[in-house]
Amino acid sequence: MRLFDNPLALVSFLAWGSAAELTFSATAIQHGRTVDTSILSFLPIPPRSHHHHFYQGLLNLTLLADLDKRDTTSFSNNWCGVSQHTTASNPITGVNGIFSAPSLSQRPGQPIPQFAAAWVGIDGSSCRTTLLQAGVTTVLNSNDGQSASAWWEWSPRSSYSISGFPVKPGDWVGVNITVSSPTSAKILLTNYNQDYVLTLTLQNGPQLCQLDADWIVEDFRQGDGKVSFGRFDDIWFEQCAATTAHGPKLGINGAPMIYLGSNAHDATCVAKWYDNEDFYCESQN
Repeated sequence: MRLFDNPLALVSFLAWGSAAELTFSATAIQHGRTVDTSILSFLPIPPRSHHHHFYQGLLNLTLLADLDKRDTTSFSNNWCGVSQHTTASNPITGVNGIFSAPSLSQRPGQPIPQFAAAWVGIDGSSCRTTLLQAGVTTVLNSNDGQSASAWWEWSPRSSYSISGFPVKPGDWVGVNITVSSPTSAKILLTNYNQDYVLTLTLQNGPQLCQLDADWIVEDFRQGDGKVSFGRFDDIWFEQCAATTAHGPKLGINGAPMIYLGSNAHDATCVAKWYDNEDFYCESQN
Protein backbone atom coordinates (compact mmCIF):
# COMPACT_ATOMS: atom_id res chain seq x y z
CA MET A 1 0.00 0.00 0.00
CA ARG A 2 1.85 3.09 -1.23
CA LEU A 3 0.80 6.21 0.67
CA PHE A 4 3.16 8.85 -0.65
CA ASP A 5 3.06 10.21 -4.21
CA ASN A 6 5.37 13.20 -3.65
CA PRO A 7 7.90 14.37 -1.06
CA LEU A 8 5.48 16.76 0.65
CA ALA A 9 2.47 14.49 0.80
CA LEU A 10 0.35 14.48 3.96
CA VAL A 11 -1.18 11.24 5.13
CA SER A 12 -4.37 10.97 7.15
CA PHE A 13 -5.04 7.69 8.88
CA LEU A 14 -8.33 6.98 10.62
CA ALA A 15 -7.64 5.46 14.01
CA TRP A 16 -9.14 2.16 15.02
CA GLY A 17 -12.19 2.93 17.14
CA SER A 18 -11.66 6.68 17.14
CA ALA A 19 -13.18 9.60 15.27
CA ALA A 20 -9.93 11.58 15.43
CA GLU A 21 -7.37 11.30 12.67
CA LEU A 22 -3.67 10.93 13.24
CA THR A 23 -1.84 12.60 10.36
CA PHE A 24 1.80 12.50 9.40
CA SER A 25 4.10 13.84 6.70
CA ALA A 26 7.55 12.65 5.69
CA THR A 27 10.72 14.02 4.14
CA ALA A 28 14.05 12.25 3.63
CA ILE A 29 17.66 13.17 2.89
CA GLN A 30 20.51 10.89 1.77
CA HIS A 31 24.09 12.06 1.24
CA GLY A 32 22.85 15.62 1.71
CA ARG A 33 20.27 15.42 -1.08
CA THR A 34 16.48 15.32 -0.85
CA VAL A 35 15.01 11.87 -1.46
CA ASP A 36 11.79 11.36 -3.41
CA THR A 37 9.58 9.86 -0.69
CA SER A 38 7.34 8.24 -3.30
CA ILE A 39 9.80 5.32 -3.09
CA LEU A 40 8.73 4.82 0.54
CA SER A 41 5.66 2.82 1.55
CA PHE A 42 4.13 3.19 4.99
CA LEU A 43 2.38 -0.12 5.58
CA PRO A 44 -0.18 -0.13 8.41
CA ILE A 45 0.29 -2.93 10.92
CA PRO A 46 -2.07 -3.63 13.84
CA PRO A 47 -1.67 -1.21 16.77
CA ARG A 48 -0.30 -2.73 19.96
CA SER A 49 1.90 -5.14 17.99
CA HIS A 50 4.63 -3.74 20.29
CA HIS A 51 2.47 -3.78 23.44
CA HIS A 52 4.49 -3.85 26.64
CA HIS A 53 4.06 -5.77 29.87
CA PHE A 54 6.18 -5.43 32.98
CA TYR A 55 5.94 -8.08 35.65
CA GLN A 56 3.67 -6.49 38.22
CA GLY A 57 5.42 -5.54 41.43
CA LEU A 58 8.92 -5.89 39.99
CA LEU A 59 9.26 -2.58 38.16
CA ASN A 60 11.13 -0.05 40.26
CA LEU A 61 10.22 3.42 38.99
CA THR A 62 13.24 5.62 39.66
CA LEU A 63 12.51 9.34 39.80
CA LEU A 64 14.83 12.34 39.66
CA ALA A 65 15.22 12.38 43.43
CA ASP A 66 16.69 8.86 43.29
CA LEU A 67 19.44 9.45 40.71
CA ASP A 68 22.12 8.45 43.19
CA LYS A 69 20.55 4.98 43.47
CA ARG A 70 21.39 3.71 40.00
CA ASP A 71 21.79 0.17 38.74
CA THR A 72 18.72 -1.37 40.32
CA THR A 73 17.21 -4.23 38.32
CA SER A 74 13.64 -4.81 37.19
CA PHE A 75 12.09 -7.58 35.11
CA SER A 76 9.77 -7.59 32.11
CA ASN A 77 8.20 -10.32 30.03
CA ASN A 78 9.01 -8.53 26.77
CA TRP A 79 11.35 -5.56 27.40
CA CYS A 80 15.13 -5.48 27.88
CA GLY A 81 17.03 -2.22 28.33
CA VAL A 82 16.41 1.01 30.22
CA SER A 83 13.33 3.11 30.96
CA GLN A 84 14.07 6.45 32.63
CA HIS A 85 11.30 8.31 34.46
CA THR A 86 10.34 11.83 35.42
CA THR A 87 7.31 13.51 37.00
CA ALA A 88 4.22 15.18 35.56
CA SER A 89 5.52 18.56 36.74
CA ASN A 90 8.65 18.18 34.59
CA PRO A 91 7.50 16.27 31.48
CA ILE A 92 9.83 14.72 28.92
CA THR A 93 10.06 16.83 25.76
CA GLY A 94 12.46 14.68 23.77
CA VAL A 95 14.44 11.46 23.69
CA ASN A 96 17.50 10.45 21.69
CA GLY A 97 19.45 7.26 21.18
CA ILE A 98 21.69 5.43 18.68
CA PHE A 99 21.67 1.63 18.54
CA SER A 100 22.90 -1.24 16.41
CA ALA A 101 20.11 -2.90 14.41
CA PRO A 102 19.71 -6.48 15.74
CA SER A 103 21.92 -9.12 14.10
CA LEU A 104 20.44 -12.55 14.89
CA SER A 105 21.32 -16.21 15.14
CA GLN A 106 18.97 -19.08 15.92
CA ARG A 107 17.92 -19.62 19.51
CA PRO A 108 17.84 -23.42 20.04
CA GLY A 109 14.48 -25.00 20.75
CA GLN A 110 12.48 -22.04 19.43
CA PRO A 111 10.41 -22.05 16.22
CA ILE A 112 11.46 -20.24 13.08
CA PRO A 113 11.17 -17.41 12.09
CA GLN A 114 12.77 -15.66 15.05
CA PHE A 115 12.72 -11.92 15.74
CA ALA A 116 14.13 -9.08 17.83
CA ALA A 117 13.22 -5.39 17.82
CA ALA A 118 15.30 -2.44 19.05
CA TRP A 119 13.77 0.99 19.54
CA VAL A 120 13.67 4.34 21.33
CA GLY A 121 10.46 5.87 22.64
CA ILE A 122 8.44 7.97 25.06
CA ASP A 123 6.01 6.48 27.65
CA GLY A 124 4.76 2.89 27.79
CA SER A 125 6.30 2.06 31.19
CA SER A 126 4.92 4.02 34.16
CA CYS A 127 2.49 5.48 31.62
CA ARG A 128 0.50 2.50 30.33
CA THR A 129 -2.02 4.39 28.16
CA THR A 130 0.20 5.39 25.23
CA LEU A 131 3.65 4.96 23.70
CA LEU A 132 5.42 6.80 20.87
CA GLN A 133 8.35 4.83 19.47
CA ALA A 134 10.49 4.14 16.40
CA GLY A 135 12.96 1.39 15.72
CA VAL A 136 14.12 -1.60 13.70
CA THR A 137 12.96 -5.23 13.69
CA THR A 138 15.12 -8.06 12.37
CA VAL A 139 13.70 -11.44 11.32
CA LEU A 140 15.75 -14.64 10.98
CA ASN A 141 14.46 -17.34 8.60
CA SER A 142 15.06 -21.11 8.44
CA ASN A 143 18.04 -20.77 6.08
CA ASP A 144 19.71 -18.38 8.57
CA GLY A 145 19.01 -15.48 6.23
CA GLN A 146 17.96 -12.32 8.03
CA SER A 147 16.47 -8.99 7.07
CA ALA A 148 15.78 -5.77 8.95
CA SER A 149 12.97 -3.23 8.60
CA ALA A 150 12.25 0.15 10.18
CA TRP A 151 8.91 1.12 11.74
CA TRP A 152 7.19 3.64 13.97
CA GLU A 153 4.19 3.41 16.26
CA TRP A 154 2.00 5.74 18.31
CA SER A 155 0.12 3.25 20.45
CA PRO A 156 -2.76 2.61 20.69
CA ARG A 157 -3.60 4.54 17.52
CA SER A 158 -1.29 3.77 14.62
CA SER A 159 1.65 1.58 13.66
CA TYR A 160 3.55 1.50 10.36
CA SER A 161 6.32 -0.52 8.79
CA ILE A 162 8.50 1.70 6.54
CA SER A 163 9.19 -0.12 3.30
CA GLY A 164 12.02 1.54 1.41
CA PHE A 165 13.94 2.81 4.45
CA PRO A 166 17.45 1.39 3.93
CA VAL A 167 18.64 -0.72 6.88
CA LYS A 168 20.56 -3.96 7.41
CA PRO A 169 21.33 -5.99 10.55
CA GLY A 170 24.28 -4.39 12.31
CA ASP A 171 23.70 -0.88 10.90
CA TRP A 172 23.89 2.00 13.37
CA VAL A 173 20.46 3.61 13.64
CA GLY A 174 19.52 6.81 15.44
CA VAL A 175 16.10 7.79 16.77
CA ASN A 176 15.36 11.32 17.94
CA ILE A 177 11.80 12.13 19.07
CA THR A 178 10.77 15.66 20.03
CA VAL A 179 7.37 16.54 21.47
CA SER A 180 5.77 19.90 20.65
CA SER A 181 2.54 19.07 22.49
CA PRO A 182 1.10 15.91 24.10
CA THR A 183 -0.52 15.07 20.72
CA SER A 184 2.15 16.35 18.28
CA ALA A 185 5.71 15.17 17.73
CA LYS A 186 8.56 14.80 15.27
CA ILE A 187 10.65 11.67 14.69
CA LEU A 188 14.09 11.69 13.05
CA LEU A 189 15.09 8.16 12.02
CA THR A 190 18.72 7.99 10.84
CA ASN A 191 20.82 5.21 9.31
CA TYR A 192 24.39 6.39 9.90
CA ASN A 193 25.93 3.65 7.76
CA GLN A 194 23.93 4.81 4.75
CA ASP A 195 23.80 8.55 5.55
CA TYR A 196 20.00 8.51 5.36
CA VAL A 197 17.66 10.65 7.49
CA LEU A 198 13.86 10.28 7.50
CA THR A 199 11.83 13.00 9.23
CA LEU A 200 8.24 12.28 10.28
CA THR A 201 5.96 15.06 11.53
CA LEU A 202 2.99 13.69 13.48
CA GLN A 203 -0.25 15.40 14.48
CA ASN A 204 -3.35 14.36 16.49
CA GLY A 205 -1.78 11.37 18.21
CA PRO A 206 -3.01 9.80 21.45
CA GLN A 207 -2.20 12.07 24.38
CA LEU A 208 1.24 11.35 25.81
CA CYS A 209 1.94 11.33 29.55
CA GLN A 210 5.58 12.37 28.86
CA LEU A 211 6.76 10.42 31.91
CA ASP A 212 9.06 7.75 30.43
CA ALA A 213 12.10 7.73 28.12
CA ASP A 214 12.84 4.25 26.77
CA TRP A 215 15.79 2.49 25.09
CA ILE A 216 14.65 -1.08 24.52
CA VAL A 217 15.28 -4.46 22.89
CA GLU A 218 11.96 -6.28 22.69
CA ASP A 219 10.41 -9.69 22.24
CA PHE A 220 7.27 -8.08 20.86
CA ARG A 221 3.72 -9.36 20.60
CA GLN A 222 2.10 -10.33 17.32
CA GLY A 223 -1.45 -11.64 17.14
CA ASP A 224 -2.30 -13.56 20.31
CA GLY A 225 1.21 -13.95 21.67
CA LYS A 226 4.87 -13.04 21.57
CA VAL A 227 7.04 -13.82 18.58
CA SER A 228 9.89 -16.33 18.78
CA PHE A 229 12.87 -14.40 20.20
CA GLY A 230 16.20 -14.86 18.42
CA ARG A 231 19.71 -14.76 19.81
CA PHE A 232 21.54 -11.55 18.93
CA ASP A 233 24.96 -9.97 18.95
CA ASP A 234 25.35 -7.42 21.75
CA ILE A 235 23.14 -4.43 20.97
CA TRP A 236 24.69 -1.16 22.12
CA PHE A 237 22.64 1.93 22.87
CA GLU A 238 24.71 5.11 22.77
CA GLN A 239 24.11 8.85 23.28
CA CYS A 240 21.02 8.01 25.33
CA ALA A 241 19.48 11.23 26.61
CA ALA A 242 16.11 12.77 27.36
CA THR A 243 15.20 16.42 27.65
CA THR A 244 12.57 17.73 30.06
CA ALA A 245 10.48 20.87 30.17
CA HIS A 246 12.36 22.37 33.11
CA GLY A 247 15.61 20.42 33.14
CA PRO A 248 17.83 18.66 33.88
CA LYS A 249 18.79 16.61 30.83
CA LEU A 250 18.47 12.95 31.73
CA GLY A 251 20.75 10.04 30.93
CA ILE A 252 20.32 6.50 32.20
CA ASN A 253 21.78 7.00 35.68
CA GLY A 254 19.15 6.18 38.27
CA ALA A 255 17.06 4.04 35.93
CA PRO A 256 16.72 0.29 36.52
CA MET A 257 18.42 -2.14 34.16
CA ILE A 258 15.52 -4.14 32.71
CA TYR A 259 15.98 -7.90 32.19
CA LEU A 260 13.71 -9.87 29.86
CA GLY A 261 12.44 -12.65 32.13
CA SER A 262 10.93 -13.19 35.55
CA ASN A 263 14.33 -13.49 37.26
CA ALA A 264 18.02 -13.03 36.53
CA HIS A 265 18.72 -16.77 36.16
CA ASP A 266 16.14 -17.35 33.41
CA ALA A 267 16.43 -14.01 31.58
CA THR A 268 16.85 -14.24 27.80
CA CYS A 269 18.27 -10.70 27.64
CA VAL A 270 20.05 -8.57 30.24
CA ALA A 271 20.92 -4.87 30.11
CA LYS A 272 24.38 -3.83 31.32
CA TRP A 273 25.28 -0.27 32.38
CA TYR A 274 28.39 1.36 30.89
CA ASP A 275 27.99 5.07 31.69
CA ASN A 276 25.28 7.73 31.87
CA GLU A 277 24.73 7.72 28.08
CA ASP A 278 25.68 4.18 27.03
CA PHE A 279 24.68 0.61 27.83
CA TYR A 280 24.27 -2.68 26.00
CA CYS A 281 21.81 -5.55 25.84
CA GLU A 282 23.28 -9.05 25.95
CA SER A 283 21.51 -12.19 24.72
CA GLN A 284 21.23 -14.98 27.32
CA ASN A 285 20.17 -18.63 27.47
